[in-house]
Amino acid sequence: MGHPQAEAINILSGVLNELFGGDVAIKSELRRCAHVCRILGWSQRLTRFQNELDGYPDAADLPWYRKSVRGCTEWQVTGGIYTVVDTVVEDAYCSEKSPPKHVEMDLRAGIDWILSATQSGYFESTGRKSSRHIRFRNKDVETEERNVYDGRAFQTVIKNIENDVFDFASKSYAVLGYGDAVQDVWQAFRAKVEECLVPLGFGNHLDAIRSGLNSLNPQEWRNAMWSCRDILHDLATHLWRDQRDIYEYLPGQGRNGKLRVTESDYVNRLGAYLHQKGIAGRLGAYLRAEMERVYHSIITLNELDSKAHGEITLLDARVAAIGTYMILGEIATRTDMRAVTTYSDPQVSAEPGQ
Repeated sequence: MGHPQAEAINILSGVLNELFGGDVAIKSELRRCAHVCRILGWSQRLTRFQNELDGYPDAADLPWYRKSVRGCTEWQVTGGIYTVVDTVVEDAYCSEKSPPKHVEMDLRAGIDWILSATQSGYFESTGRKSSRHIRFRNKDVETEERNVYDGRAFQTVIKNIENDVFDFASKSYAVLGYGDAVQDVWQAFRAKVEECLVPLGFGNHLDAIRSGLNSLNPQEWRNAMWSCRDILHDLATHLWRDQRDIYEYLPGQGRNGKLRVTESDYVNRLGAYLHQKGIAGRLGAYLRAEMERVYHSIITLNELDSKAHGEITLLDARVAAIGTYMILGEIATRTDMRAVTTYSDPQVSAEPGQ
């Protein structure tokens, strides 16, 4: 293991320990993660951490948690503390109050500004001015319209930054710390998967995944994620050809509490296929659960990306690909890859994995 990698693992371990302990100095954690990216040459993620520290330029895309931070528009008095006190007293006797008018802002400020705003909130004048009559003082006071943001809105932003830092540190620590072992497993699964699936016509999907993982283009990472989903869908269509929409021998959310295996339920179809091939018991349940996990992970990441609530990273694409290949490798290794055209009672007397 090279010196930069060992240094990065040590730094990430410290970041995770502090995050697990709950005593988080977020500015320090951002700097440490930025240093990890710098020594490893992860330029895209380095830019992200630098922007979190120093603020996002106008041309930079914001992460979802910095978009549309919510506040409200209020008319507030000017003219010193005594005038404010008079207005508060007046409000106590006022029976008619206007409903709040909500407003949103995109937050580009650096971490120091946000931390300050968590304590005192933030307001900005809209430029509109008016006057207000205080009846019990029988005087008029000047007011101005302000967009007001409570400190709790910025506390939420800080919490999401902490979650992002944790996600980065956790995934990066796993990749760096266990990368050699994972690489051996990955290569073994890749070889078996490609040996079995390329002759069946799935080479295009595998090429798209491999091309995406080798690219520096975020759009190619998205394509790799979609290809992970598509190959599971198309393999299910290839392996499960029974025309019934319910599989009677596994529980599920279909009719009479049985497993639904329509064309859109391709994860269920793969689970039913494994069950028909004798993969039952704890092993069968584990593989079905793992397929569900990978499926929901891919769908969730793509939904977040399409709604501009997040962005798919190369690490996301790699994790999805590893999970997908693991599933494909298990199917290729443990079955004959022959399609089920009509299912029947598997009549398992001794379930594997029990």
